Amino acid sequence: MRNLAILLVIPWIASSQAASANEAAPIALENQTLRLEIQKSPSPFLDRLIHKASGRSVIAQPQHKSLFSITLVKEDGSPETIDSVRAGESSASVEKTEGGSKATVRYAKFSGLDLAAEVTVVCDKENPLTIWSIGIENRTGRRIKAVRFPQFLAVPTIGDGNDDCLVLPALPGTLIENPAANWPNGQSVTLSYPGNLSAQFLAYQDREAGVYLAGMDTASSPMSLAVYKQAEGLRCWHEFTPVADSQEHWESPYPVALGVTQGAWCNSADQYKRWAEKQSWCARKLVDRDDIPTWWKNGPAVHVVEVRTYDNTRTCTGSYYPKLADHLRMLREKIDGPVVPMLAGWENHRRWTGGDYFPVFDADNARQVISQLKQEGLRPFFFLSGFFFTYRNEGRDGGVVPAAEEHLGAYVVADKTGKPKEYVLNESNPAGDWKRHSYQFCPAAAETRRFFTGLIDQAHALGVDVLQMDQTVGGAGDVCFSTGHGHAPGPGLYQSRSFFDLLDAMRSHGKSLSPDFVLFHEEPHEQLIPYLDGFHVREYYEKRWYRAYPGAVGIPLFSYLYHEYAIGYGGDSAGLSKQNDRWLVRCHAMNLVAGRTPGAAIWSSHASVADAHPDQIAVLRKHSRLLKTRARDFLMLGRMLHPYELAVPKLAIGVGVEKGGKWVREDLPTPAVLTSSWQSTDGRIGHLFINIAETRQPLTVGLDARNTPAAKSYDVEIYRSIQGEAFQPLWQNVQIPKAFTAELEPLEVVFLELRSAG
Repeated sequence: MRNLAILLVIPWIASSQAASANEAAPIALENQTLRLEIQKSPSPFLDRLIHKASGRSVIAQPQHKSLFSITLVKEDGSPETIDSVRAGESSASVEKTEGGSKATVRYAKFSGLDLAAEVTVVCDKENPLTIWSIGIENRTGRRIKAVRFPQFLAVPTIGDGNDDCLVLPALPGTLIENPAANWPNGQSVTLSYPGNLSAQFLAYQDREAGVYLAGMDTASSPMSLAVYKQAEGLRCWHEFTPVADSQEHWESPYPVALGVTQGAWCNSADQYKRWAEKQSWCARKLVDRDDIPTWWKNGPAVHVVEVRTYDNTRTCTGSYYPKLADHLRMLREKIDGPVVPMLAGWENHRRWTGGDYFPVFDADNARQVISQLKQEGLRPFFFLSGFFFTYRNEGRDGGVVPAAEEHLGAYVVADKTGKPKEYVLNESNPAGDWKRHSYQFCPAAAETRRFFTGLIDQAHALGVDVLQMDQTVGGAGDVCFSTGHGHAPGPGLYQSRSFFDLLDAMRSHGKSLSPDFVLFHEEPHEQLIPYLDGFHVREYYEKRWYRAYPGAVGIPLFSYLYHEYAIGYGGDSAGLSKQNDRWLVRCHAMNLVAGRTPGAAIWSSHASVADAHPDQIAVLRKHSRLLKTRARDFLMLGRMLHPYELAVPKLAIGVGVEKGGKWVREDLPTPAVLTSSWQSTDGRIGHLFINIAETRQPLTVGLDARNTPAAKSYDVEIYRSIQGEAFQPLWQNVQIPKAFTAELEPLEVVFLELRSAG
């Protein structure tokens, strides 16, 4: 009997062990591109993400085990963050669906808090990405300030790490090279909307594998994406900013995509673009937008020039209007192309004094000169200082602006004071103090629209129909705590939607006064595309602002995503100088290869146009002349394709970098030949090359259709800026790829057009 009892117990033990092992085993979701595993203990977290094509795990048994974090606001106003690992009870299960599988993960019994959460993950066989959503039961009585979801810890390096990179949509685009080597532990990047997030994804990848995270918001909700380096790897997350009035039951307002990627940065951009092109901001391409005037689609050069003169302490000494027309004629002749002059310092008070703009500086001369410029086809251009209304200028040319008191009811209200929020712009330097003290309009206030359409009336009466909403780089209004503007106090969709409505009203009003009216915005955002005629884009920036992170280099990411939908100009920092400054040559060449209009800024250095180094003028002239040919179909209206990675020498080009309050020059390795590739709206392929070196450079490249389906054969024509500046036949009825070899002269521009034969 004893032996029989033992025999009966053995299968029971085996069954019990199997059940226990099954409970501890992770649940898995799988499609053709990835396998994702969620570990159940201590509470469910993202344990492994496998890139199937390479077999690599880009998430692999991380030490950080929180799938989400909820930030609650305590009674005293301080935040408390609740991580998913604090759940006392949790479960995870997976079920088959018609299209694939779906995981449901539940969390409850957070110590001392009546809080619960449910996560769903959908894995469709036809979708390479997994789709994530979260719902929260919040009976704590506290407001939810933020929800980080999903969050995960990626591996420290993918392979050996040398070709690892972070792809970041930081305004025009940023690439962080080899973050394992270039970032110290504790380094982070947070990209927010409103803020410096111009598209809703990030990627951590090398050429063989990577992880991809993207919001799928279509309502312009407040959000952020972030990366934080720690010893164990790169922690990445998406963060919601809840805006619902009732937060007892909160659900994510849009899903988040998580998947794998590989290749160059543009491969991850392709994955995002497939989703983005289905959204409202891509409803019409530039070629179909008859609301944007032809003169702007032709790509004129934007020239930033001050209408004030200054002494060596930066104090205003007089007006440049009497010399402005001759100045602009000279520039137009030098670059052999149309010019749009942005008249800096045009405001009633000193430069960047927002709100009380009229009457403009030196009004009598301004009216006469602007009328003359328009007759000559030169369209003057004003920057508006965004939503700012200045109430006091401090330092040089300072003073009080009483008109600011007339709009107190329309300004953004601060949370703690209940009064208009105060903003300070500090551009003080060793020459003296310079501070601007301002309020800021709330876009939802009824008075705001009347004020800005009134500005358009006044500018039009002066002869100016080109305006920019400057200093609204975040792409929305600030958070406002007013109870009188028609929105709930605090962050909300009104920040973006009211801004869109305002831009729409401004454009409609301006175009009712003149069909040539255009409205621009400082820095790009995908959501703003339908409401504007173009963006001010600084493709040439390096080692500053959104490209100041360790290991950061610029990539034309926004141009790659949206070039055929939105025009960009590169103006205020692509300068002119009498010095042989190769950085400035590079700036102008970057505008060319990124598909931006020409741009030249001299601000108050008025002699710089007459004295400009010939190489800087040469690039501007070649850019302007190229846009007079059918290359315009590509560079102004076309789709950017994957760029070539040329085997050419690297130049050590010096760039100014601010360190410890001082400006120093650092070398930026730059290819001697810059390049980009394009597809026109009728399917032609274009390849652009410019030699920015001071010596001849050999070029050998295999001409192909890049990331588009190739035709059976092509007729190829070539444009060389040293050979008559017109397209000439090169080959007929050739198959690709086909090797092209040339010796490029210094500053030579080459454009190759491939047209399907027959």
